[in-house]
Amino acid sequence: MNSPPTIVVVGSPNAGKSTLVNRLSGSRQAVVHETPGVTRDRKDVEVDWEGCLMRMVDTGGYDTAEESPFAGHIREQIELAIAGADVVLFVVDGRAGPLTDDFEIAEVLRRRRVPVVLAANKIDDPGAVSAAQELYQLGFGEPLLVSSTHGLGTADLLDRLVEESGAERPGEAGPSDAPAEIPVAIVGRPNAGKSSLFNAIVGEPRTIVSEIAGTTRDAIDTAVTTEEGTFRFIDTAGMRKAAKVSGVEYYSYLRSVQSLDRAHVAVIVVDATMRFGELDLSICTEAARNHCATVIVVNKTDIAEADIEEIAGIARRKLRQRPIVIPVSAVTHRGVRQLLTEIASLEARFVAHISTGELNRALATLAADRPLPMKRGKRLKMYYIAQFGTSPPRFAIEVNDRTLVTRDFGFFVENRLRARFELDGVPLVIDFKGKK
Repeated sequence: MNSPPTIVVVGSPNAGKSTLVNRLSGSRQAVVHETPGVTRDRKDVEVDWEGCLMRMVDTGGYDTAEESPFAGHIREQIELAIAGADVVLFVVDGRAGPLTDDFEIAEVLRRRRVPVVLAANKIDDPGAVSAAQELYQLGFGEPLLVSSTHGLGTADLLDRLVEESGAERPGEAGPSDAPAEIPVAIVGRPNAGKSSLFNAIVGEPRTIVSEIAGTTRDAIDTAVTTEEGTFRFIDTAGMRKAAKVSGVEYYSYLRSVQSLDRAHVAVIVVDATMRFGELDLSICTEAARNHCATVIVVNKTDIAEADIEEIAGIARRKLRQRPIVIPVSAVTHRGVRQLLTEIASLEARFVAHISTGELNRALATLAADRPLPMKRGKRLKMYYIAQFGTSPPRFAIEVNDRTLVTRDFGFFVENRLRARFELDGVPLVIDFKGKK
């Protein structure tokens, strides 16, 4: 596999570079402070966008004032970084418009003949972009409008960086050109038939690719390729309530929970011979808490009849993700193919990016369908929504005052987004951001 492309982030002091790098990488590795010029040396972080890896280099503020402390050292570090860049992310303050420093940086970049992506940062209100229009003067085309604080526009920016840098998408590279694997944890109460279902999935001829024993996880991961996709299944020990386990059983429980950290999709196996109860619901909740997409599988339907409609109704009432319910038999292989199809579908929605336009049309519709909450004579206003992350999908909604958002209204928004974009079973992270 080739090494990930290098994205060098440049800009004038306090353009918000480090905050943007932290937002794009989902970390806090770059130091952020209100005082301009905090970042002096280059800082490397890894960015993973939908499986595409990029190496992002945060640099100090490019300051043209000779009397500025460390100015010469910082400019030297920036020019060295640019020399090794596959793409330069040029960050400017979209509210202030182009500064003297920005024009000098633009001149340096033109001499280097390196691909440049221009980002107008600090655009917390997309309706107020008058200053951003002046950035055309820098000569790098239309700037991408982003807010590193709220995450608005960052998904579009990452898409552009992947496109410009040629970052390898999952399955595009490597000696075997193997498709991306979907990590799946099979969890459930003891004796629900998890291992039998696991064997039914991986035991078919032509499907097993490899078995890898986890060095620290004490679990067997099995990679499987079928017509529905390529999966990495993680078989786990039965899960009881944490308060009721001890000793070795407790560590098995912990390993089961840890398997959810590695999974995109959790298959919750339910025993058809037993009542769908609180333990099953708590396992579903644990998977959701670990940001896994979920599907409920009712096993042993070859020996017992389960009321699938009743279980689905309970799941819809009591579980925020509203997972679908699939009857299966590990013995007869009934429902196994439907399960694999649903896992592949959940993964596609788990990593998908919804356009900002579609999201804002959905926001306008749901706002018109129900009166917005009001406290002490002040009514909630929703200005804008954008997706700022995937795996799981993460959304930011800018509002006039986040204290006006009630728990009930938050659930209403989540449920409407699920219905509009077919996200049942997928965890959603929705941040309501107060307007400054």
